[in-house]
Amino acid sequence: MTKKVTLYVLITVLILAVMITGCKSNNDQFALVASDLTEHNLEALDYNLDKFKLEFNQEVAEVKVSLVKEDSRYKINTNIDGNTVTLTDLNLEPRTSYQLVINIKAIAGGELSSTTNFTTDRSYPKIKEFNKTLMQTFYWEMNKGEYKEKYPEEAKLWNLLADRADDLANVGITELWVPAANKAHEQQDEGYGTYDLWDLGEFDQVNTVRTKYGTREELEKAITKLHQEGIKVYYDAVFNHRIAAGYENVEDSILASGEQVKTYTKFYPLKGRQKYYSKADQWKWDWQAFDGVDYAVDKGNMAPQNFKGKEWDNTFEKDYLLAADVDYQNENVKDEMKEWGVWIINDIGFDGFRLDAVKHIDSDFISEWLTYVQENTDKDVFVVGEAWIENTMGLTFYLYGIDNSDYTVFDFPLRNTFENLRSGTMNMTALGKAGMVNKTGFKDRAVTFIDNHDTGRDHVEYKAPINNRKYQAYTYILMREHGLPMVYWKDYYQDGMKENINKLLKARRYFAYGPGHEVDNNDINTYSYVRAGLADIPGTGLVMMISQGVSGDITTKRINSTKPNTEFYDITGNIEGRVITDAEGYGEFKVKNDEATGWSVWVPVE
Repeated sequence: MTKKVTLYVLITVLILAVMITGCKSNNDQFALVASDLTEHNLEALDYNLDKFKLEFNQEVAEVKVSLVKEDSRYKINTNIDGNTVTLTDLNLEPRTSYQLVINIKAIAGGELSSTTNFTTDRSYPKIKEFNKTLMQTFYWEMNKGEYKEKYPEEAKLWNLLADRADDLANVGITELWVPAANKAHEQQDEGYGTYDLWDLGEFDQVNTVRTKYGTREELEKAITKLHQEGIKVYYDAVFNHRIAAGYENVEDSILASGEQVKTYTKFYPLKGRQKYYSKADQWKWDWQAFDGVDYAVDKGNMAPQNFKGKEWDNTFEKDYLLAADVDYQNENVKDEMKEWGVWIINDIGFDGFRLDAVKHIDSDFISEWLTYVQENTDKDVFVVGEAWIENTMGLTFYLYGIDNSDYTVFDFPLRNTFENLRSGTMNMTALGKAGMVNKTGFKDRAVTFIDNHDTGRDHVEYKAPINNRKYQAYTYILMREHGLPMVYWKDYYQDGMKENINKLLKARRYFAYGPGHEVDNNDINTYSYVRAGLADIPGTGLVMMISQGVSGDITTKRINSTKPNTEFYDITGNIEGRVITDAEGYGEFKVKNDEATGWSVWVPVE
């Protein structure tokens, strides 16, 4: 009988084979040093896996790979790139035993051979169009301090996104929010210190060509690779303000009081703007392009002051936030920002935007700008605003002010609810009505999230991270019928959550379909939710349960799964065993009362 082995065993066998047959060159033994196989299921190989990489410590000269299934043998396509070998077009079948035969030779003369048996995992529903899932691809501490030392690859984020494009697509990420790609006032700025929106790491300005994340060429290559994997890319647009780079940005300006002062408002000439903006020679970014400032070189700090002839814009909250506040009652400014938005989509290749600090930007202009961009590109442009409003009424009023049904917002009210979940003080029955994602008329205009670059910082400046029961929160947003859920890069890569989030992503990708139903027996500690599945795609649907309990025991709930006579298992692995529903679809579903493992997603076995 064919022996079933885990992927870790597969790698172990490869390493042992290298140690046995490899020969030394330059005092280094030919060896396997890394493989993305370790990121996959430890029990069995997902039959949807179509390729994987092996990295060696020496350049590879030749590789031969074949798969044996019963009495049939067929070759596997391979690609050699220096010391990396990529195996492609595996075309695996579910619940099938294989023998993988690998022979590899190094240029320096080392050689290894391996024969390994493995068994593929179950089949999954044949989804016609996968659920959408967003990932934020940066965090505040990226490429700083200990993170810079531990994750040096993040110093070239655009290249890293290109490298990880296939991996992200394979786990179900369909769109990425990337940081502001434009030139900021200093090279290591996160992107919110806007200097030249038209310079995406192309021109020598502010003592650098590249931005914190890379060059324009690298950015465009990353977008191309991500698009090839079916992933859309959204630009983090900072419209509210401009931040000067130094004394070269100082000019004489006139305050509303008539007093002449020196301010950091001279943003010309800008190399990127000069090259790409069609009206760059007709006007310039001087103090008359701004509403006001709170600092003058010859006066120091002061209360926010308007410039002569200016008034604050029509914003949801106070117009002034920081630095040189952009005037969106200025027709020149409005014209340029419209042209820039279309350029980002049509010329650079982005698919949409995340708008920073929208409470402080003229609401009329946001509506006007969004309509203009939509009408001047062939893409269905996605836009989500960061309106940091933590109650649904306030956020609803804000959306009424924008008056564009395509405009979405981050669900800060839901995130505020998760703060109670974090502390274990929540009445879990409230989750059925929490946030914009549950508000009639706005359910699909909500981008749901747990933490981001502001709330997920090591040093708390705004809000403390959801550092307890975060998996419960992810389970909630990833399984719901409505809203666009977001996975946070730092949770996924830095905080050790990748393996478990991938389980939830798999549940979302293959099972979280059909109408969502609130159950009738939620209580103060346990919340359950049902997806009925798609009538035309067998095997879809799920029962989700999360707990804020800490007793360590198991809560069992009789729940109508809407699937009669169906066998379920917990795809998260937190609960062992199976649940079989009765003729009416009811089953005894379970969840642990535990902070670490109090989240379960029950899906059909077949």
